[in-house]
Amino acid sequence: YDNNIVTHSSYCIIMSTSCKGLLAKYAECMRNTDCMKVEKKELKACMESRPAECESFRYALFQCRRGQVDARTRIQGNKGY
Repeated sequence: YDNNIVTHSSYCIIMSTSCKGLLAKYAECMRNTDCMKVEKKELKACMESRPAECESFRYALFQCRRGQVDARTRIQGNKGY
């Protein structure tokens, strides 16, 4: 079992460990939104509505993933995780 693989019901994502913590926090935040708990919608539908309480995690994850393809950040490493 590889710790760098994040699975979802229909697909599998291989990612670096630098963004793994952010992805876990973003997923946890999405699971705790009213969209998923009360309205019982699927994750994809809730992600499209962009809940305000998870926006900071989504942006941080975006920055982390963007840093993986930026040459300067690849050499220096991602900040934080």
